[in-house]
Amino acid sequence: MSDFNTIKNLYEDGYRCIYYDKLENNHTIYLKNFENENSTVIELENENEFSQFQNYINDLKMS
Repeated sequence: MSDFNTIKNLYEDGYRCIYYDKLENNHTIYLKNFENENSTVIELENENEFSQFQNYINDLKMS
């Protein structure tokens, strides 16, 4: 499973992005579930997966 699919599954489980940081070859995404106060950090090295993530959360904002 790709890292993007992992993020998507976490979103379906109630996690939301609270911050992301884009460095040259690494993207760090901080996710938090506000219902159970759990959090996780995912690092993406693949630029395409990071773009998929950005498109996914932008689409959610427009819904």
